[in-house]
Amino acid sequence: MKTFLYSILLVILSLILESRPLAVAVAAPPLNINHPGSEWMEAYRKDTTIIFTKDSGNSREIIAFALIKAKPEAIFNAICDFGHYPEFMPYVEESRVIGQMGDHELLTYQRVAPPFVSERDYPIRMKIVRDTSANLFTFEWHAAPDTLPESEDVIRIRLNEGAWRIEPLETDKQQTRLTYRVLVDPGGSIPTFVANLSSTVAVPGLLDAVRKRVLEEKAPPCPY
Repeated sequence: MKTFLYSILLVILSLILESRPLAVAVAAPPLNINHPGSEWMEAYRKDTTIIFTKDSGNSREIIAFALIKAKPEAIFNAICDFGHYPEFMPYVEESRVIGQMGDHELLTYQRVAPPFVSERDYPIRMKIVRDTSANLFTFEWHAAPDTLPESEDVIRIRLNEGAWRIEPLETDKQQTRLTYRVLVDPGGSIPTFVANLSSTVAVPGLLDAVRKRVLEEKAPPCPY
């Protein structure tokens, strides 16, 4: 079974021209954090982080929930800081905004270098939605693999779609629930032991990286 050590993002979260959109709209209700459905398998649970996975062919879909003691907008700004991903997102070597297609729609590019496997890259179309009255923010994305020429020795990811959802916790106003959902097929050959790290090491590391960035208060206000 093939899967990507850091689908994002990554970077990271994320989530194809050949595939259906996840359509995680602002108005959509949050998923059940105890169990999103019978087809999902719990893969990780520690402290305030819970991760579920669902495999289909060569692709793996991941849903992760985490609580962060910070305001939703601070988390939103950290995830929106695409140009600085190499500073804090694991294995991200290059990240940039290629163009803007509207007030809240972007074309971005990321190149990642996870251990044990070849580098991967992925241009993606990103939609950013803010509901400031509800303190609710979402990022939704899908792959745009033919937007840029492919690079030699870098595998282009062609299936990558997902979303971040950032919302205040109703029972504790000091904490924010961060939901990360991604469906990805990394292409190429992925060793089994690397594939198994995606839900137990890679995604927890991704969420911890966001949490740390928020606590460092280094992210500027999102300009999109």
